[in-house]
Amino acid sequence: MNEQGQGGYPELSQSIMGAGVSGDLPTMSQLTATDVPELASNELLVPLSDDFLTSNGFEQEAIDDIYDGFLTASVYDGERFAMPFSKSTRVMYYNQGILDEYDVELPTTWDEVEALGELMVENGDDRVAMGFENGFEMEFETMARQNGAGFIDGETLEVDINSPESVEALELIANMFDEGYARTAGEDGFFSGPFGRGESALYIGSSAGVAHVQPVADENGLDWGTAPIPTLNDTELTLFAGNDLALFHSASEEEQQGFVEYVNFLLQPENTAEWAMLSGYVPIRESALEDEDYLAFLEENPQQEAATTMLSYGMSSPTFLGYGEFRNALIDAMDDVAVSGMAPQDVLDNLQQEAESIIESNN
Repeated sequence: MNEQGQGGYPELSQSIMGAGVSGDLPTMSQLTATDVPELASNELLVPLSDDFLTSNGFEQEAIDDIYDGFLTASVYDGERFAMPFSKSTRVMYYNQGILDEYDVELPTTWDEVEALGELMVENGDDRVAMGFENGFEMEFETMARQNGAGFIDGETLEVDINSPESVEALELIANMFDEGYARTAGEDGFFSGPFGRGESALYIGSSAGVAHVQPVADENGLDWGTAPIPTLNDTELTLFAGNDLALFHSASEEEQQGFVEYVNFLLQPENTAEWAMLSGYVPIRESALEDEDYLAFLEENPQQEAATTMLSYGMSSPTFLGYGEFRNALIDAMDDVAVSGMAPQDVLDNLQQEAESIIESNN
């Protein structure tokens, strides 16, 4: 095996696209779900159906043991084109000291987050209840879907971004900014730093970010932990992120079989659990949560446990041709709210039109 690193996600994507153009593709590669539509539509990837996997030695029982939200991440035009590998989910980091100071329980709903924010503002606290990353598009999409919005349907590509349910979710976020209940990371780039310095009671970020929060929080003597993200409309939902493993069409039959054997090895319960312990990502298979070493790891590292409690109800955002362009438009729309102070209804009306135009021109 000839293994080659390509840097971060953008560099990896560029390398894959360049190899596709030149015809010098590797046997397999890590990629993000956003890469799949373009590569699959150009017939560069091998569809990884259950039949293909099982005919090459991957047991159906093992496939069924993988969390559904991971398996659907790399579906394009009704077919799966990659297998999950390094995956994360959103979690809520909390500062127990601030919660104790205000004698409040750990919030589990967005109403409770707002109530904490109101309490802190009333007391003249210059800290905030909730911290968001500068890019909080995942939080908005999660809240919109929790509230019943279709957002973008993965099968029909019907756009439902400016529905009343979506607008209500974004208005909740905008109101928290306006009232001083929440803020973004700003010049820090990511909110792990401000949270670790004690500048917020709560913070929503990636479960893989524990390694970034921990040294800052420990340096500042914080009593902190992680919890499932708050619910809206009593709906439990979180979004998955991370990367998958794909097989390129230029691979020989022997290489294709080797790919399946390799992925099968990586996703053995004890191996996906070990990778989660070493990397900060989450286990891919349900049975990995029963691994004795992983259970012992969670006992010693309780900040890693919240992510695992949400795996059963997590989902991956549907991707499509033009998704990268849409994602950039979504990020810009969040800036229009957080930075420019535009009304959520106007922002989402504009984003609805952009999304429909992007989908129509690419699909």
